[in-house]
Amino acid sequence: MKKVLAVVLMCALVISLAACGAPQAEESTAASPSESVEASEQPSETQAAEESAGSSPEAAGGIDWAARGAAAVQPNPVEFGGPTEPAKAPEGIKVALVPSDSALDGPVVPAQGVEDAGKNFGWEVQWYNGKGNPADQNKGIMDAVSWGADVICCFSVDAASVQQGLKAAADAGIPVVSGSNGTDDPNTPAELEEGQLDFLLDVGVDYKAIGVAIADWIVADAGNEGKVAVFGAKEYPSCMMTEAGVLESLNESDMEISDVMYFTGGQVGDTLNRQVIGYLQANPDTKYIFLPYDPAAIEVTEALSTAGYTDVKVCSVLGTAQMQELIRAGSAAASAAYDMEYMGWGLADQIIRLLNDQELYSPHGENTPYCVIDAGNLPDEAGNWATSFDYKDKFLELWK
Repeated sequence: MKKVLAVVLMCALVISLAACGAPQAEESTAASPSESVEASEQPSETQAAEESAGSSPEAAGGIDWAARGAAAVQPNPVEFGGPTEPAKAPEGIKVALVPSDSALDGPVVPAQGVEDAGKNFGWEVQWYNGKGNPADQNKGIMDAVSWGADVICCFSVDAASVQQGLKAAADAGIPVVSGSNGTDDPNTPAELEEGQLDFLLDVGVDYKAIGVAIADWIVADAGNEGKVAVFGAKEYPSCMMTEAGVLESLNESDMEISDVMYFTGGQVGDTLNRQVIGYLQANPDTKYIFLPYDPAAIEVTEALSTAGYTDVKVCSVLGTAQMQELIRAGSAAASAAYDMEYMGWGLADQIIRLLNDQELYSPHGENTPYCVIDAGNLPDEAGNWATSFDYKDKFLELWK
């Protein structure tokens, strides 16, 4: 028995001496993060570095949020990305413009772009105000049919809600197209019920991409930490596409994200303002608020200032002149802007190709330029954000 015990002790001594003489690299490997936590009570240098990186803007999934935020404030594209195939513009056609609501820049400015482009060819234009509700939007389309329009252009109008008007136009053989809707290439096509009619095409910016861009800006500005409140508008397909991009980016970050809180156009103003302030009272650590379009953000920004909320950063979409002034004053933070007038000229181009029985340019959105604007890259002059390259001469050359 004593002999056995002596052998055991001798083996233990040999093992101990071998461990002491082992190379340092083997010790480091044993303590690496790939081993179980029980392997060591003290974290390795690699573990400490990873934990330290967890508080940086580049933390989540190895994403360099600073770089993504810097990219968001650069115009995209930086040069004309429209068609190169000529398309002769017809002279003197009758064009009906049906914005969802004539009080909103989002649908109105692109419609003005179509009108301005058409002036070069004697297009006769008639406006029909959708007044923010499907009944008036339907009426506008049907009135345009009675007027004898050669083409009807809707802006930010949901096709599913104007089936009566679309059927009347189809029966009359009048094409109905759309702008600023987000239901066509490069966006996701509209999901309509079987038998429902859709617009023949829609020219819109890449709404999901601008949603990603404004969310990238938020995460970079926040240092990838803190709470952001997200508000949405289901009545506009473009807003839902933007929301998808916002959530895609935010969900890659370490930020705390609220459930999406929805409102309608009719609630912009006092009702929405009270909803936002009520949320902030219940969640006082919220530092960022996203709203899907500038008119809502402008109202909320002014209400927050009146209520004394000076440390909450409001972010939005459109890049309107009034939102720019709030950013310049430090009241609002950023807006994902796109060239709404370019969008109108792009729609005019697609209309010409449609009426000529030519192949439509792809993407149907004609690469409408966009850019997140903040205090660091505000335009020198007041006005809706516009790209720097000269696209009008490019289009006019194609339309000769």
